[in-house]
Amino acid sequence: MWLRVHLPTRRPWRGPRRQAFRHRRSRPTASALALTLALTLAAALLAGGAVLAQSQPGSAPPAAEPPSPTAGAPTSPDPSAAAGLTVWTTYQGAALAWLQDQAQAFTAAFGKPVEITSMKLGDIKQRAMLEAKKGAAADVFVGVPHDQFSALADAGILADMGDYATGRYLAQLSPQAARAFRYQGTLYGLPLSVEGPALILDTRLVGTVPASYAQLKRLAASLTHGGQYGFAFDAANFYYAYAWLRSYGGYVFGSSPQGTIDPADVGLAAEGSIAGARELKALRFGDHLLPQASDYASIRKLFLDGKLAMTYDGPWAIPAIVRAGIPVKVVPMPTLADGTAWHGFMNVDGVLLDHFSRDRVGAANLAKWLTAEGAQTALARQAGSIPASRQALASVKDDAIIAGFGRALANAVAIPNVPAMGSVWGPMDDALGAIMASADSDVGSLLRRAAASVSTP
Repeated sequence: MWLRVHLPTRRPWRGPRRQAFRHRRSRPTASALALTLALTLAAALLAGGAVLAQSQPGSAPPAAEPPSPTAGAPTSPDPSAAAGLTVWTTYQGAALAWLQDQAQAFTAAFGKPVEITSMKLGDIKQRAMLEAKKGAAADVFVGVPHDQFSALADAGILADMGDYATGRYLAQLSPQAARAFRYQGTLYGLPLSVEGPALILDTRLVGTVPASYAQLKRLAASLTHGGQYGFAFDAANFYYAYAWLRSYGGYVFGSSPQGTIDPADVGLAAEGSIAGARELKALRFGDHLLPQASDYASIRKLFLDGKLAMTYDGPWAIPAIVRAGIPVKVVPMPTLADGTAWHGFMNVDGVLLDHFSRDRVGAANLAKWLTAEGAQTALARQAGSIPASRQALASVKDDAIIAGFGRALANAVAIPNVPAMGSVWGPMDDALGAIMASADSDVGSLLRRAAASVSTP
């Protein structure tokens, strides 16, 4: 069955805030996972992966060497093992149970206890700000969204993980996921899972997946009649609407010559952004596909009532759909006429380290453990998350829902993680609301006004 797991604080968008979900399979017992993962993931650490423990900045990082699974307790225990490690996490429910299982397996391999505390994201950020420099914060932060850590980085709370992430680990990620935790040129986190919208089809109403965006619109038009709709979504919500702006050539912020986000280059009123917004407007006033009430709650009700064939939504929508008994298929949005793939927003959750941890070696090794391919696969199986690792995603390809979202997010764009992004949501939602409210709306003027409202350096 599907189960709501956690609801961390997120962006101010009008749709439901992100929640992880659990898939149909029952969760393995902690003892079974501890035995299995202590064998497999300890071997993965030895083989190389995300993290190499480092004792002091600038020193050569010693390789992580957990005890042999057949040798019992380590012959030379870490002197700091008795103190153990502390973890603060946003996870609850099935995701928290996964984390507890992983901690047990890590302790079995390294002989290092792990204490886990689940709390709201806002509390994690506030307590880290107040307590990290006193040495009283957690060693490891788990489940932190990539667009919510910049204040901690600016305050010097987070460790630079550039020395810990290996090429092998980064190569398993999509380019966008790999860059998600880079901020001002520094890597501050290791990606663990991703999420974002995809095309969701009610298979009772749609037999064949449209091969192109033009085909999608034609199919939607044929299904729109008498209170039934072929395709609809919360088009005035910038989180969803960005896929149109970006896919038509627009952007939020540009990039510096060094490849970092340049918040001084605002592209919300660029030619491509205007073209994408005009297409959104046409879906309602030209193609007459979108209902007059196109807010998230109204669209969700239409789909759950069997009156909407296709929608653009994220994994947070799946639990209610499954409870309603609606058979669905999750696929990427079909390409534009010129073959351009769809580029919507993506969120990335990850593992971060406290710069002031008294056991950076142990903390780095735990981060490595949690982001290893096997651990990401276990998280997907237990909590329904979408792995950031492409290899882990391939290992759960039998799960059509997870695999569908994974394919849809292959070309997604990570939400910009700079502070200026906080000033984008409100003005863009206002602009899109005005655009979608009237056939006479001036798309260019409204987007230029929104772009001018963005706080830039």
